[in-house]
Amino acid sequence: MWKIFAVLYSLAFAFGLVFVGYLVAIDALVGLTSLGWIVISASMVMALGTTIGLVAYAFNLNVPPLALWRPFSWLAVVWALFASYTSFTKFLSMAAGSSGNDLITNVLWLSLALAINYFSWLGVWRYGRRVSIIAN
Repeated sequence: MWKIFAVLYSLAFAFGLVFVGYLVAIDALVGLTSLGWIVISASMVMALGTTIGLVAYAFNLNVPPLALWRPFSWLAVVWALFASYTSFTKFLSMAAGSSGNDLITNVLWLSLALAINYFSWLGVWRYGRRVSIIAN
């Protein structure tokens, strides 16, 4: 299961990277504030680290520096909580004006986002725990 999730997460990261690059190329993000750019940049850095950690955990790789992964897993939990919070607030704003099938669709998207955030953090955390034992 972890190998499939790592590959799908890596593909989603690659697609997101290309998509953000496309948006930058067509000047669609011109009106973005500094905070928006910081969030986008931090998202890409965290997603890259999470992708590397997930692939390393799923395929039993040792990615140096080994001492990085345990603190990164704690940073990843903070980022996953932030991403979950933003997903939940978007859900609340959309759910307030929707009903019926729209509400079911919103609940499914929220569940998917929360599951992805949780399992991406869990893989990095398990990898950080594994390599911290190896490093000691």
